[in-house]
Amino acid sequence: MSMRLPVYLDYHATTPCDPEVIDAMVPFFGSEKFGNTYARSHQNGRRAAQALAHAKEDTASLLNAAPEMLTMTSGATESNRMVCEIAPSGRTEILISALEHPSVVNAAQESGLSVKVIPANPDGFILPEALKALISKKTRLVSVMLASHEIGTIQPVQELAEISHAAGALFHCDATQAVGRIPVDATMLGVDFLSFSAHKFYGPQGIGGLYARSGMVPRAGTVPLALAVGMGAACRIAAQTMADEAQRLRNLADTLLKALQSSLPEMRVNGALSPRLPGSLNLCFPGLDAEEMLLDLVADLCLSTGAACASRTRKPSPVLKAIGLSDEDIAGSIRLSLGRMSTHDDVLYAAEKVIDACLMQRKSCISRACQ
Repeated sequence: MSMRLPVYLDYHATTPCDPEVIDAMVPFFGSEKFGNTYARSHQNGRRAAQALAHAKEDTASLLNAAPEMLTMTSGATESNRMVCEIAPSGRTEILISALEHPSVVNAAQESGLSVKVIPANPDGFILPEALKALISKKTRLVSVMLASHEIGTIQPVQELAEISHAAGALFHCDATQAVGRIPVDATMLGVDFLSFSAHKFYGPQGIGGLYARSGMVPRAGTVPLALAVGMGAACRIAAQTMADEAQRLRNLADTLLKALQSSLPEMRVNGALSPRLPGSLNLCFPGLDAEEMLLDLVADLCLSTGAACASRTRKPSPVLKAIGLSDEDIAGSIRLSLGRMSTHDDVLYAAEKVIDACLMQRKSCISRACQ
């Protein structure tokens, strides 16, 4: 079996830059097309401004938004913080879902406003009833992600936004895992703000965006032109390939899941299987140690137990805790996410290696218990 090792199964953490994206960016790194988009008094500046305008058009088009509603940022973390720093206008409260990425949690906690958490159900969804039970006239902002970075479940954002607006609150959606992978129509979703990062859909690291229904949000600094061009190219490619790629990834995930279940019947899927991001699986292996498993698999597979930015905390995943898993089951859970480089051979190899690691660890546990 010929494949590149270790097999990469951590596309929720980041994705490789598409070769077409790299080709689009290269001229803007060198002397060929460099320029400051604010230097409109000469040709280089005007050409840079035009390139940025095209990049914003391509990016906004993927979201069914107008370019003037888009602010280029360094990524979703900055975008999330910008939203949470919006003036409270007399309201004193932010509601965030129990599934949110640490960047949203941290930004909300540092906003100076009171923070309340909307609970998730055991299937990994934020239900409208849960929001209705918490929202009040004190609520300034509601933040619920579109697709979970850990369990892949897709939230009923449109309905949640309607509930928020009926209560006079603004609605923010961190769509970082969704943009470029599934259709994301900011207009149809009815959100006030939407965050995303290019590196999650085969664009460059270091750039993302913030959609604001009310218009572009002021931001200091010079936009990194080459990265902006790369994000625009990644958006164009995603628009053309997303539907076929989503179906391919669903098929691969089904193959992987069935292969694992055939040898590990006690394994459980964390969160509902539908609606879920294509190629996304979060699996619990009861009684086993996921961190030990990852160490055993380090030469064969690139896997994780959750959000990359939270991997050093060693604390039980708040997302898995929110859907009702025990600390023991959380400790036995891993996240697998497939992407453009994933092949049928990759998932069969991954299944084989995960099964071997589980059986080996279980055998070791039995051996220690008998001593």
